[in-house]
Amino acid sequence: MSVKVMAAAVAMAQGQEFNVSALCREAGVSRKTFYKWVARARVEGLDGLEDRSRRPHYSPTRVSAEIEDRIVRLRKELHDGGLDHGATTIQWHLGRGPEGPVPSVASVHRILVRCGLVVPAPKKRPKSSWKRFEAAAPNERWQIDAMDWITTAGTVRVFNIVDDHSRIVARSRAVPDATTQEAWTTFCEAAQRWGLPAGVLSDNGLAFSGKLKGFEVVFEANLREAGVRPSTGRPYHPQTTGKVERFQQTLKKWLRAKRLATDLAGLQAQLDAFAQIYNHERPHQGIGRQIPIVRWNASPVAKPAEGPLAHPDPVRRVASSVVNHSGIVYAKGFAIHIGVEWQHQQAITQIDGRWASVFVNGELVRHLKLDPTRVSQPSGRKRGGPKRPRLQS
Repeated sequence: MSVKVMAAAVAMAQGQEFNVSALCREAGVSRKTFYKWVARARVEGLDGLEDRSRRPHYSPTRVSAEIEDRIVRLRKELHDGGLDHGATTIQWHLGRGPEGPVPSVASVHRILVRCGLVVPAPKKRPKSSWKRFEAAAPNERWQIDAMDWITTAGTVRVFNIVDDHSRIVARSRAVPDATTQEAWTTFCEAAQRWGLPAGVLSDNGLAFSGKLKGFEVVFEANLREAGVRPSTGRPYHPQTTGKVERFQQTLKKWLRAKRLATDLAGLQAQLDAFAQIYNHERPHQGIGRQIPIVRWNASPVAKPAEGPLAHPDPVRRVASSVVNHSGIVYAKGFAIHIGVEWQHQQAITQIDGRWASVFVNGELVRHLKLDPTRVSQPSGRKRGGPKRPRLQS
């Protein structure tokens, strides 16, 4: 309110007369509002013209102090436990209690903001922009991936398998290294508990697939023998296996809230405990805040093929490159050691499935079975021996 209007309201309250319509037009206020201020000035003087709160005297839908305290406590409990602690999850937990009417997600979020418990996050890509896919039934498709984790003894790997439809954690297993044989063992343990799936989706890591290198690794070969269809996403596109990738983020957050495991056995105990929580106690926003085991039980499970699936034919590939100063020739993602006596010469490498033949000047200098789990293919020579012993075939 301008000083001129305040002075006019006080003057009229004291009995003076003037053109109210002209004053209101000039000040940009309504006659009704002006006379309201005059009435306040008659009763309270200048104090009556102070700005007043527009908050209603009674708010029947306001969240009670007890519910607000419960929201804050729940948020702390979930955060300290390494679990999701956003407004959506907190509202879900409130709905399981005896408190009565449950506030909306928006109300829970406003309470968290008011209490300073929401950390501003950068703007994210809208969910509507993603192309979402989901298996129609449990065991129709599993997603598998591996992640690094730390114990007090050093870095280890963890294989994780998630059901695409229900989000059940079929298996989470700690291993010393992510080899194709360990991937197969993890799959077998999951299949013993949940049954064989119809398909398995993975990235292009050599533990799961040799497709990019033109051969078949043990994991995918065994899947086809069991009637399970293996498939991979395109390179450098982790969104294809987004469900297991997202699970691994949730798992890491939970593990960070726990004491660091001292060895594989200790880490495995933690993984088993989290799988129990994830499958049987935790609501999953990706499936409408259902618990994974509830969604698993809601539909009949899919089955693998009745017999073995066809294996792909080996791909013959030829690469030409110069042998470097260390006696190594690079071909199709492999570094094959053939000996320093061939350095700086042109080499032709022919790869047939798992076997490689290296030729220099038309002479076969090495024939070997490739180890798909590693890039470097050592010569097999003993260190410190003769300068040119026979290469291991």
